Amino acid sequence: MESKKRNSINILFDNLRKKNPKARVIEFTNKELKTVTQDTQFMNQFDATKFDSSDLLPERLKENGFFIVHLGKGKHAFVKGEGYHKFEKISKTKNIIVSKSIIDVIGSSEAGAVSFIYNEKIIHDFLGVKDLKVHTARRSKVSFYFKVNGSRLYADKQQIEIDGIFETRDGMIVTVEAKNVEHKDFEIRQLFSIKKYFDMLMEKEIIPENTNLRLIFLVRLRNDKQNLCRLYEYKFTDNEDINSIKFVKAVQYNIKYRTK
Repeated sequence: MESKKRNSINILFDNLRKKNPKARVIEFTNKELKTVTQDTQFMNQFDATKFDSSDLLPERLKENGFFIVHLGKGKHAFVKGEGYHKFEKISKTKNIIVSKSIIDVIGSSEAGAVSFIYNEKIIHDFLGVKDLKVHTARRSKVSFYFKVNGSRLYADKQQIEIDGIFETRDGMIVTVEAKNVEHKDFEIRQLFSIKKYFDMLMEKEIIPENTNLRLIFLVRLRNDKQNLCRLYEYKFTDNEDINSIKFVKAVQYNIKYRTK
């Protein structure tokens, strides 16, 4: 049975698609969404368009090959095409032993996962560097054109969130998108929007134009059966096309706590 959240999206999608059944891009606003959520009694319409994995998408979108794109300023679009990238199988693993931290065991936030890979030098090992500066999570806005399977769209002051940023002395910037749950894939837009934000900073000469930007996706899993970090690195070969995402490398770090 579909949740109230997914049911709301199903209804809105069907209503809008009836007006233009052959459209590959169907735009909608928070106002239109709110009208539907009032009927379905899903109270948080601002969360209604967020689906971290294709498995979580409403059935009507799955059946018709659509996903949701955020366009900024309360606008979104149902877009026909592929908006998710499947995690590659990891062949390289490393075993590490760490001291148990009082703070680390308190919660399981994305910020905590970023702190963990920094404090335990996991990110240093993955990048092959010794010295890193760490910057806390932050939000910003960026406007840009982009393509999804041939459809060209425009994001107007789209808000982005970066879970963590690392910096080296020689001008490398490393961004991290972190998750504490396991899915088969992830939303490409999350990494692509971050790339476009730093492209903008380079174009405006706010940061050097030769900045080496590296995009990392972190999966931190910690439960009774496993304690690990998976780091995946990606890049985009086309500055406008989200489907130009390319896998660079990945490492799984198996974690054990040091015994006294």
